[in-house]
Amino acid sequence: MRLFVRDGLCETSLRDIAAATGYSNTVLYKFFESKNTLAIHLFERCYGTLVMSVQESMDPQQTFHEDLNALVDRYIRFLDQNLDAVIYVHENLRLFWPQASSKTRLNPLLGLLRQWIEKGKAEGTVDPEESTDLLASLTIGLLSQFARMLYFQECEPPALKWRESIKDLLERALSQKEGRF
Repeated sequence: MRLFVRDGLCETSLRDIAAATGYSNTVLYKFFESKNTLAIHLFERCYGTLVMSVQESMDPQQTFHEDLNALVDRYIRFLDQNLDAVIYVHENLRLFWPQASSKTRLNPLLGLLRQWIEKGKAEGTVDPEESTDLLASLTIGLLSQFARMLYFQECEPPALKWRESIKDLLERALSQKEGRF
């Protein structure tokens, strides 16, 4: 995966992957019929892990604000544990989503964020007049762009250092309060 993230899908050969992993081309071809099959498999594993982490942060017994804290905490931990996986998912979503298995497509990340935004609207925390889709996009946009900034060393690691700032930005952006600007 690191090679795909660093060099790109087209520029990474199965031979490069074999050399980096210590497996032979033959062994890789035994499990994956092509580089694309391997790339999709990696995407689904990384995406599934990311979605599971987000799902676990959202608890029906918690308030929207508590879920926000849990969501940011989990995402930040995920970034600090495997930034390459997050970058791989965000950078390849457009390419691999149409090819992903039906199991993977059952739980779209934006769908989870939409449910969470609706919970905030029902509580009166999130502005009911704002588009749920746009607020979900704002959330995932901030989180994915932050991951890119970490990857390109435009933000000083670790991601944990930025946790409170991200929480504050999301709270203000999603808030129903007057005078946000």
